Amino acid sequence: MLRTKPTLPEAKVRRRAILSGEGSLVARIRQFLMECWAELKLTQRPTKQEVISYSMAVLVVILVSAAYLAVLDFVFARIFAIFR
Repeated sequence: MLRTKPTLPEAKVRRRAILSGEGSLVARIRQFLMECWAELKLTQRPTKQEVISYSMAVLVVILVSAAYLAVLDFVFARIFAIFR
C-alpha cells in the first residue's frame, strides 16, 4: 500500500511504502533496532591474525611516511639555509 497526498500535482507526490512495524514512535525505533541487529549478524569479523597483520601494515606505512617527511624536512632546511 502506498501513501500519497492527492492534493499535490503528480510530479510532486511523495510515495512511500508502509512498513509492517510502522505506527508509534516506539514501534518504529524497535523495528529499526531489530533490522540493525539482523544486519550486524551478517557481517564478517576479521580473525585475530588478520587484525594483527593489518595493524602492522598501518604502522609500517606510518613509519615510512614519517621517515620520508623527516628526510624532506632536513633537505629543504639545508637548501633554505644556503640561500639565507
